[in-house]
Amino acid sequence: MPKPSLLAVAAAAAAAGAVLRARALEGWLGALDSDEAVWGLMARHVLDAEVSAFYWGQSYGGTQEVFLSAGLFAAAGSSAWTLRAVPLLLAVAAVILVWRIGLRLLDERRAVFAASLFWVWPAYVVWKSTRAHGFYGAGLVLSLLVVLLVLRLDERRRVLDAAAFGLAGGLAWWATPQTALIAVPAVAWLGWRRRRRLLALWPAVPAAVVGATPWLVSNLTHDWWSFELAPGGGSYGSRLRGFFTATLPTAVGLRIPFSLEWVGGAAVGGAVLLALYLLGAVVLIRRRGELGPLVAVVAAFPFLYAASSFTWLVEEPRYVYLLAPVLALVIAASLTRLPLALAALALAAGLSALGLERMGEAERFRTRTGGTAVPPDLSPVFDVLRRAGVEHAFADYWIAHRLSFESDERVIGAKTPSDGRLVRRGDVVLAAPGESRYPPHDAIVRQAPAPAFVYVAGARDYERAAPRLRLAGYRETAAGGFVVFTRR
Repeated sequence: MPKPSLLAVAAAAAAAGAVLRARALEGWLGALDSDEAVWGLMARHVLDAEVSAFYWGQSYGGTQEVFLSAGLFAAAGSSAWTLRAVPLLLAVAAVILVWRIGLRLLDERRAVFAASLFWVWPAYVVWKSTRAHGFYGAGLVLSLLVVLLVLRLDERRRVLDAAAFGLAGGLAWWATPQTALIAVPAVAWLGWRRRRRLLALWPAVPAAVVGATPWLVSNLTHDWWSFELAPGGGSYGSRLRGFFTATLPTAVGLRIPFSLEWVGGAAVGGAVLLALYLLGAVVLIRRRGELGPLVAVVAAFPFLYAASSFTWLVEEPRYVYLLAPVLALVIAASLTRLPLALAALALAAGLSALGLERMGEAERFRTRTGGTAVPPDLSPVFDVLRRAGVEHAFADYWIAHRLSFESDERVIGAKTPSDGRLVRRGDVVLAAPGESRYPPHDAIVRQAPAPAFVYVAGARDYERAAPRLRLAGYRETAAGGFVVFTRR
């Protein structure tokens, strides 16, 4: 049982993390986006027995969180709040797993500090834990579960632990291949230490197949489409360099996502980053016996990360999200003195608060279409559509699926094709859309007799389409930062 002082620290950290997440849900920073709306639509369709192994329109991104959301929708109705409850609950589960891993590797006090640190830091992880982006929460929990089970199997051979380890690994692979960046080094560490009894872990193999069954079935029926991804960019060297100079500094809160501005300026931020790298190297070397598989994870992560061509993206640390709890454990390993641990926790919470404020102010953190930010409130658009008696609308991706989800599909939105828009005999004729998240909605809207068109006021696509729509007899109505074109 933790001491009262540790319980007080945990309670204070829990409160601080809750306040930070409340901030992450405010204003532009907390605005629902269409990626989230698609996950919400998928969860709603699960209640009608329509299921998918992956995120609509792509061949990766497992749907475990969709099924969890569907359960909440059935109990409490579908809304942005119930949708986002799932990633928040998964973040809490991840904190508990960090604590359990810390108890095995460190001691009770540092385990509590590791879990507390992960709950309040860094800013990007705090923000991401409030977003229903589909598989990041599940990937986080499952990768941590793999690490915990690796530690249990290192201590003693257990058939149930081996089966649970395989099941967690299979589910993790289905959720997102990013989990391999955590799981592979941890499993390699276990294999090296217990290589004489690897055969005893055979229950992990069939259990992994069971966990990955949706991934396997989908790929067997679609010619292994998970391996047919669009090419990324950059060279291995440039991606590895970007990890250390941009992605990791952004992940730990020293740079602002998307804008890549340094917190405190480039000189101060760069100096702090260098100090952190040196301190991290010292901790990993001196405490390599204590930290166990975490040393292998941290050492291998940058090189495995850079092997993916998708990691050319350095403006947002989405591919480093799963590393955050490992970093929290490594930092906590050096917090052997109570005053130092308390100061580190307070500093981390303050850095996250500052980071969230900067993120909320950053223009590039806002969902944009046609060079213009998408207003967070769609209610004026729904008012216009209701008065016009219109239930179908074309819009940009970042608007269309929100129309469907936020109206409970009383309004069906579909992505407006970016090309082929013509006016013919008074009608607006659209070329077939390209990438579509949900083709049935596209078909419904295309077959509607007079669908509306929704744009962000002043956006480039609005400026291009407006003259043609006016000539086709559409009426233009301003709606809270949007423009809605309707016709009887």
